[in-house]
Amino acid sequence: MVESVRSPAGVVRLTPLGGLGEIGMNCMVVEQAGPDGPERLLIDCGVTFPQGDYGIDVIHPRFDHLLDAPERIAGIVLTHGHEDHIGALPYLLHALRAEGVRPPVYGPPYAMGLVRRRLEEHELPADLQEVSPREPYRVGSFGVEHISVTHSIPQATSVALETEAGTLLHTGDFKLDPYPLDGVRTDERRFRELGEAGVTLMMSDSTNVLKEGHTGSEKTVAAYLDEAFGGARGRIMVGLFASNLYRLDAVAHAARRHGRRLCLLGRSVRNHADLGRYLGLLKWPSDLVVNPDKAAKMPREQVAYACGGTQGEFHGSLRRVASRTHHEARLDEGDLVLLSSRVIPGNERMVNDLINAFVGEGIDVQFRATHPDIHVSGHGHREEQREMLSWVRPRHFVPLHGTRIHLERHAELARQTGVEDTLVVENGQVFEVDAEGLRHAGEAVVGHIATARKMEMDDEVIRERRRLGRHGVLFVSLRGGDVHGIAMSGVPDPTRARAVARRAARWALTSPDRDLARLAAPERVRRAVRWKVGDALGQRPVVIVDVEEES
Repeated sequence: MVESVRSPAGVVRLTPLGGLGEIGMNCMVVEQAGPDGPERLLIDCGVTFPQGDYGIDVIHPRFDHLLDAPERIAGIVLTHGHEDHIGALPYLLHALRAEGVRPPVYGPPYAMGLVRRRLEEHELPADLQEVSPREPYRVGSFGVEHISVTHSIPQATSVALETEAGTLLHTGDFKLDPYPLDGVRTDERRFRELGEAGVTLMMSDSTNVLKEGHTGSEKTVAAYLDEAFGGARGRIMVGLFASNLYRLDAVAHAARRHGRRLCLLGRSVRNHADLGRYLGLLKWPSDLVVNPDKAAKMPREQVAYACGGTQGEFHGSLRRVASRTHHEARLDEGDLVLLSSRVIPGNERMVNDLINAFVGEGIDVQFRATHPDIHVSGHGHREEQREMLSWVRPRHFVPLHGTRIHLERHAELARQTGVEDTLVVENGQVFEVDAEGLRHAGEAVVGHIATARKMEMDDEVIRERRRLGRHGVLFVSLRGGDVHGIAMSGVPDPTRARAVARRAARWALTSPDRDLARLAAPERVRRAVRWKVGDALGQRPVVIVDVEEES
């Protein structure tokens, strides 16, 4: 861990705890000398989601680097309300509360609304401060200003920091949509003003740097959805990312124009819609939305559904509708599913299974691979990143939010636009910037913490779950110095496995093998059964041995 000594005047130290070398879990620590010692400001505090199904809900960064001196945290600044930028806040605030520290949290109203709900679920009090673009404020020794950017969630912002080393710009997630549905475009004028005044360091979103050209506009998607609604004769179900309020609004307007009522399926979709209406971002007529019970009784051509679960998640609304296990909605032959989303890498098989389940029921499915205008990304492509660099013209550049190839390609793009001093760093690699330039400055402790039902799961628990999932578990019960019973779950060829396990257990209890003789009987049996069953089946199950008391 880097020792947090007082940063020299004019030096700013930065430590990525997440989001560099990976997609998601964005979290950046900025530190400089304050009037009473080193001060830290945290930009975003997000989670990522597991690829395998081991009962993990979310994964957040390790916070050791922050908790070594929690009193130095002046505040937490959020760029926007996506889970990979705000989802870890409850876990950090809980840890800080145990240390008697309660830093203020700043962010746009939409992000704050989502944070407020999440903290209520965790029963955590917090000092939440709503902020607006172009209205500077101070967090300790840092000057902070939010700048409007277009993204796939309302009120997304970049953050400009006034520091000892000059202006630092953190773009957050952004795109350059010329026709955003809410009319709020990326604030080119403000970025150009910052560039004219001089930006010491720019840190920027690298998510779509591998894709040439421009991302595309939400206006294009809205037009496509309207056309699809106009041609549909049965029920329509639109799968989308719940946080994309623009897309949800486009679905609502298409439904209204084509004489349909809208039914919202799933807690996340309803929560975002409720927050959007509360903040005045969704201006729907009072009779547009119907509950699932009413929707189920309406003529097929008069109802449309908006729901989540676009990645084929086991408990997601779309998967349950496709498998006919959803208790509030169903589709039939001739109905239409519009997957207005992308496939997150790693979820290809689940999404394909979802599509095939619908198609097998005679339901028409339209998705991005067959109908490109059905979805656009919220992250700018390479040309948009080039434009942002040309507006800001920073002296130094560090790419954010991506795997190593994303970061390297973005640094290369910055050099092509005239930024000579670039640095590629990954999680835990501390770097500094001052008048002398940009440089590495040591290492910090980082890592991933898996959680389930708000509880941390250590590495050994996850490894054990993986072993159980891959190889199954076999139980051996001993009584009176002999094998009393054998049970198993998830072990192939159980009849053979049971016979092999019984022989192996009895051999272990009576074997003259010196190595085994040094061990207690349960451990001798465990090892022998695991070896012998593994040799017989080609895979070694988890073996648990229990010694029963004689009655």
